[in-house]
Amino acid sequence: MPLIFKYFWFIGAAFMLVNIAIWRRRLVTIVGRGTVSKSEADHFINWIAAWFVGGPFLLGIIAAAAGWSSPLCAGILVFDTVPKTLASLVTLAGWAAILWWVWRGTGADFLARVGPALSSQPSYDKHYSTAHVRVIVTALVLASGVGAAIAWRTMPANPNLTCPATIAAG
Repeated sequence: MPLIFKYFWFIGAAFMLVNIAIWRRRLVTIVGRGTVSKSEADHFINWIAAWFVGGPFLLGIIAAAAGWSSPLCAGILVFDTVPKTLASLVTLAGWAAILWWVWRGTGADFLARVGPALSSQPSYDKHYSTAHVRVIVTALVLASGVGAAIAWRTMPANPNLTCPATIAAG
């Protein structure tokens, strides 16, 4: 496998830093318009950095420690070895955190106000309803989780993967 796959998660974390820098710049515009406060924007950027950079970095550490040649070695919601279980738990924790934030926290309200500005075609005057945000975020999490799990379990095995399973789960 190409070396890029071995370091996929670290490369992904670096790309997320670029996204965060773009979002930070766009949030300055939103703060200037009074849509959100500076403290709300800073809080969001700090948490999104932890999630968008910390999550892939943690998955990269798991993959490197396990000796995986590809991010595909982790599988999707696979719990048969300690590294795969850890990767699955990181994934589940991310999904749970985003759902909690939009359903129980302030995420739906915040994203309703700033979401349009964070898209690839930013719109600084558009707003969404909190109900719309909750439905869309929930649908995205469910579709990505269920779709990835189905794809993982139905795609043919790649004989070129080097996925050692040195530590079996209990």
